[in-house]
Amino acid sequence: MNTVEHMTAVVHRYVDALNASDLDGIVALYADDATVEDPVGSEPQRGIAAIRAFYANSLKLPLQVVLQGEVRATVNEAAFAFTVSFEYQGRKTTVAPIDFFRFNEAGQIVSMRALFGEKNIHATA
Repeated sequence: MNTVEHMTAVVHRYVDALNASDLDGIVALYADDATVEDPVGSEPQRGIAAIRAFYANSLKLPLQVVLQGEVRATVNEAAFAFTVSFEYQGRKTTVAPIDFFRFNEAGQIVSMRALFGEKNIHATA
């Protein structure tokens, strides 16, 4: 089983890598057979190649990612609320998801699910 400290550290590395547009840093957190379902209900990205392509597309715009509160972690799973702010075509937007990570015994992410909907997407000034 992963420790709370390890899973929390992975969440912080993930946020730091998103803020730095560090594609390799993000992908390195995932197991080769991992899945990413972002948002929940969409077709999951399966495997490192698909996950790399998903994040490469996400990082086309500079992101400002900020944790909102503490990371919740126990028994190989972690959840965390955060905001992602970006500007696209002169419009500033903030999305407020909750992400869920599930870890394998090696401490890598095997599943990421991002929970958010229309009411969690806000135009900002």
